Amino acid sequence: MQRTSCVLLLIVLLSSSIAIAETPAEEAASELNEHPARNSSRDVKVPRHLVQTLESEYRTFLTKNGVSEKEAIKRKLLNMSADLTQKHPVALHENSRVVTPLGGGVVDLSDYVTPLKGEFNLKINAKKEDGSEPSGLRVFYVSNGRARTVDGDGFGAGCNKYMEITSFFHRKAKGFELYTAGQRYLSVMAGTFVAVVFEREALYVGSLTFTDSRYPDEMCE
Repeated sequence: MQRTSCVLLLIVLLSSSIAIAETPAEEAASELNEHPARNSSRDVKVPRHLVQTLESEYRTFLTKNGVSEKEAIKRKLLNMSADLTQKHPVALHENSRVVTPLGGGVVDLSDYVTPLKGEFNLKINAKKEDGSEPSGLRVFYVSNGRARTVDGDGFGAGCNKYMEITSFFHRKAKGFELYTAGQRYLSVMAGTFVAVVFEREALYVGSLTFTDSRYPDEMCE
């Protein structure tokens, strides 16, 4: 009985040692240095047709929920941010969280992405002003990156195009997996991500625009 107790105690101690050894690494991976976005999303252009489509769909949503068609659409802003993380310190200067004014902002990736070849993850966060997670979040992508070919592969949606990426967005729980070689990340991310939530009390909206001032020729404008 005493020997069994000693063995169990040893297992517990070893397990505790492993957990303690892993904790600093886990904490380091989760630490994000916070930076403000350069600009708000106030001057960001969203296609008129997309705005009209969303307002029409929201009006239909309200009607189904017993709200009079005569009642004006109420809007509230989402709190937007972006997390940039990497497993190996190559592609990014550091793991960062870019915070924006309420409603969103513009992220210049030149502040965070190095010119070295590597990979990183970029996760877009959209929350209500009180910090709660919105339900039924929809995401649209308005491309501002030129379509191009890199090593035989096509990248970028092209100019003046937008699409709903809600299903794809929710499948990427850890964010978009991006690569710096040939500025592939820019062809994927250049443009504006519009987040939308339909609720009876209001139409919640927010946006994050990504650019890289080092490579203007890869941008549509």
